[in-house]
Amino acid sequence: MLRNVLPSQVSNLCVLCDREEESSCHLFLHCEVEKSVWLKLMMWLDCFFVIPPNLFIHWECWCRMGSKKKVVMGLRLIWHTTIWLFWKARNDKIYKNYTYVVEEIKFMSWRWMLYRIKIQACLFYEWSWNPQLFLIR
Repeated sequence: MLRNVLPSQVSNLCVLCDREEESSCHLFLHCEVEKSVWLKLMMWLDCFFVIPPNLFIHWECWCRMGSKKKVVMGLRLIWHTTIWLFWKARNDKIYKNYTYVVEEIKFMSWRWMLYRIKIQACLFYEWSWNPQLFLIR
């Protein structure tokens, strides 16, 4: 809002939950909508931790869920995909009233993984079932 990049009719409240003022920590971590996505992703990866107060600590916690280099690279890719899609969903909600789903995160992280990490290729259903099994091959 400070740089007048949002339409004037848009409030300072989070566009996803409409409960709290939007900030990077709220938008990416503490919004109830986003928090539920993180929890579903943690269930998908079978690794859990308490959502920390900021993105830097979250990044550290997220990357430490894996012990092998390829797993950590895959986790980083999933984290970046999630942040990217949260930002995209936020903008789409403002401009197109679009909502995202965990499946889109799984799909995009799988596509990014195929092109950016030098590991054996896998099918999407394998990735969506359990990416860590695939990353340690």
